[in-house]
Amino acid sequence: MIQWGILGIGNIAKRFIKSLEKSTNGQLYAAASYTESKCEEFLKEHPDVKVYHDYEDLLNDENVDAVYLAMRHIDHYRWAKKALQHHKAVLCEKPATLYKWQMEDLKQEAIKNQTFFMEAMKTRFIPLIQDIKDCLENKEIGEILSVETCFCYDRDYLEGHYLFDQEQGGILNDVGSYNVVSTLDYIHSPIARINSQVQFRYGVDSHEKVTITFESGQKALMEMAFDEKKDPILEIKGTKGTILAQPFYRPTQATIIDATRTAHQIEKPYINDDFFGEIEEVHRCLQAKLIESPRMSLQDSIDCIDMIEKIRQSFQKDA
Repeated sequence: MIQWGILGIGNIAKRFIKSLEKSTNGQLYAAASYTESKCEEFLKEHPDVKVYHDYEDLLNDENVDAVYLAMRHIDHYRWAKKALQHHKAVLCEKPATLYKWQMEDLKQEAIKNQTFFMEAMKTRFIPLIQDIKDCLENKEIGEILSVETCFCYDRDYLEGHYLFDQEQGGILNDVGSYNVVSTLDYIHSPIARINSQVQFRYGVDSHEKVTITFESGQKALMEMAFDEKKDPILEIKGTKGTILAQPFYRPTQATIIDATRTAHQIEKPYINDDFFGEIEEVHRCLQAKLIESPRMSLQDSIDCIDMIEKIRQSFQKDA
């Protein structure tokens, strides 16, 4: 049984805990927060869990096998590196890092310490995503021409919230990882050019429309926003048809439209919930003594932040 520790016990950690409770391969052993009130509330809900008031103390606990990092984006790199140095397996919320050099450094730490690291990119572990990949592999819509993703929601300004922090905030850092990893899932070609339209509010990027053209001639169209709500769609256009799904980062149903405009649906539910797949992947990899997942590898995370950096550079130039 893999003993988990959690660094940061906010809302996302609560969802993780709920999913972990359904596993027979791991259990929650400890949690840590620097906020006294959160620790007290957490203990009331989980009296059997060890609670620390310092992240370092949790990492020093020899009973902890793996840690889930659920703190602010800006803190991921520092504590992921410390966890790897303490030989604790790491499942790190996205974005794993804010800069490519940080993710490259974490890769080296994982290799050096022979300790597992994975970015918590749930999209890679949603059962239906593999079915969509199988459809594409079987050329049901021919060759891929373009991949379109949209993740737009409406959020009021909140003083002190990480989303509005100029160093770690903005919509690209918040949900861009989902758009990017969903593009990298289906298009495997070097980038030729990036065109972007970006709006700023409260000092951070609030709405982006990005078009990436690849050397293969394929295109990715991404839209992300926290100032306008839209359906979170996935649209993969091919030479012989189209695949549609939503929400694109965790779908349970997709529509395949062939060249004759005939449509059929494929469906596959979550295994328990949308967190469970990535948690079980960590368990599987640890049992196999792997330091990375073949489905969300260290290089996959580097490729993801690399594309995010290139997008950011494109709209900074445009500005």
